[in-house]
Amino acid sequence: MPCDIGIRSYDRIEIPAPVPQDFAEKSAAPGIDADLLEKLGIDDPVFLKWVSELNTRPLLEEALKRALAKVPTGGLVFALDESGMLEAKGRFTSASEKNRLSAAAKAVSDRWQFELLGIVAELLDYTVTITVNGETMVLEAEEAGKTHPCDYIRVSRRGDQTEITFEHFKSERALDLATAKFFALANKLGVKLALNRREVITGDPFPATVEHSHSHAHGHIHGHRHEH
Repeated sequence: MPCDIGIRSYDRIEIPAPVPQDFAEKSAAPGIDADLLEKLGIDDPVFLKWVSELNTRPLLEEALKRALAKVPTGGLVFALDESGMLEAKGRFTSASEKNRLSAAAKAVSDRWQFELLGIVAELLDYTVTITVNGETMVLEAEEAGKTHPCDYIRVSRRGDQTEITFEHFKSERALDLATAKFFALANKLGVKLALNRREVITGDPFPATVEHSHSHAHGHIHGHRHEH
């Protein structure tokens, strides 16, 4: 405690307030895979022409609108720049605040990319649902207006691991074309899907009618890597 023993000093000091710093991040720009387009040029020139001329801006904006309705922004402002890249902007005054903003930016970006994949499926005439369970995000897409077994796509991501399943296709050619179309559109909208492992399994003959639950084992399994 203060007392008169020994030497002491008194100084007037100032503790400056933390200086706000700008936070900014961008997500990947749109693009399209040339090999997939070459394949589509052989198998479906009409689709190739359509996807090449597709105006992606309204689709990118709609995906962002859907993502922001589902994920907290953490105080960040999100917008698309002129090239269609997703920008996240905000301010922070400490390392912990910067980390929090970075986590918020990643959460919105991840959801935005999944919403883009949902729009891809919708453009291909699928009905889409997106669910989140803990750290796992799942997109399920079923051929619109059809009963089981209908064409089915499932995208599942946990952390940096993403798997895509295509199943219930009547032929391997139909499966290949559906895969190429999905990948081409995803790349066009800026979601980079890179083929990592592909396994095709032929199941039972396609029945006229069948009861099916997606909780059971799937007939076609496709493993892919999702690159940000």
